[in-house]
Amino acid sequence: MRFRASRPARYPSRATIAATVAQALALAAVASGPAQAGLSGIGSATKEVQIIDPNFQMVAYTLTIPADWNFQGTVMTGPGCDVDQSIVAYRVWSDDLRYGVQRMPSVSWYTVQDERTVLGPKCKKMGAIGAEEYARAILPVLRPGATVLAVTTAPQAASMIEGNKQMEVQLAANADRLHLPHPHYSSDAKQLRVEYLMGKEPEEEFLQAMEQISETPQSTIVSRPGQILKTQWMMTHKTEAWIVAERAPKGQLDAATPKLEAIRASLRSNPEWEKKLVAWMQDRTNASIRASWAITNASLKASQQQHDAMMERGRAFNEKMQADGDRRNAQFAAQQDARTRHTADVVDHLLDQQYYVNPSTGRTSTISTTYSNNWENGGGDRVLTNIQGYDPNGLVQGNWTQLQPIKH
Repeated sequence: MRFRASRPARYPSRATIAATVAQALALAAVASGPAQAGLSGIGSATKEVQIIDPNFQMVAYTLTIPADWNFQGTVMTGPGCDVDQSIVAYRVWSDDLRYGVQRMPSVSWYTVQDERTVLGPKCKKMGAIGAEEYARAILPVLRPGATVLAVTTAPQAASMIEGNKQMEVQLAANADRLHLPHPHYSSDAKQLRVEYLMGKEPEEEFLQAMEQISETPQSTIVSRPGQILKTQWMMTHKTEAWIVAERAPKGQLDAATPKLEAIRASLRSNPEWEKKLVAWMQDRTNASIRASWAITNASLKASQQQHDAMMERGRAFNEKMQADGDRRNAQFAAQQDARTRHTADVVDHLLDQQYYVNPSTGRTSTISTTYSNNWENGGGDRVLTNIQGYDPNGLVQGNWTQLQPIKH
């Protein structure tokens, strides 16, 4: 369905709408955190670890884990492809590496209704895919050689559906006030049970793939070159996807699940960090709104002046502009068609990868650029991290060599 704006100047810009949605998503994420879980599932000896947001230099989240387990985590707060965002990622694991819980950084992409819809320069456009398809697409990168044993609904599905309902209610009144189509939110959550080898030992893991889909109106310029500026609301889908993994030795995953779920569900946000995040996003949004309106008003004024001059020059000038506009549109359509035919497959488009070599053995491998500090031992086991300066030698059993990035 298309929505037409008869008076473009009365509506906020795409940046305004996107920022409003981003704030609502951030509020929902920190306000509707995981439900209280019985931490007795973790065991009697536990410790609380902190996840720091380096942007604000403060604790963003805490997590309760077994006292003798290891932990790494961070929060990435800053500009996204279109608006500001805050992404949490962490992993905890036992000393023997066989048990662990990991939340991986989220990725996002747009599925647009009209190719003329303008997105941020770093935003990715691609077709909609479900949570299971997303998980299967990146599984060979996350867990090379893994086999999918079963697919079920992820435990987080119900809470995500409830969060979508609350978010729609919160934003409906604002949409009515701005005379905008109502945004719509949906989600997809699937749990893949996979099996693979960790070194020479069989390992089982639950990969819980979650997708949050926001369907929001985006202002799109539909007028041809030389015509007075004309915009139209197009509904655009933005998908944010992430994975939580829970692993244990083969045959022990079901027994370990209550403990692993208790660790995942113990994630708690810091209220003071929430306040600072919301205030920071609001300040950035207000600045974006002011800049957007200045550009819009200047464009409208220039368009009106151009239209008046064009009318004075007469019908011949109009016909020439029409012909030039048709030619440019044809060139644009041809360029878009050529790019589409040469677009990489979904996995390569969605995930950046890096080719590495082990300088000790000469063994090469391809690893997601989510991790930038990667190590490998003589048996082929790897430790992947994005924490610079981390060295598993002395911390994890075995002799580890840092993998070096190379070109094919």
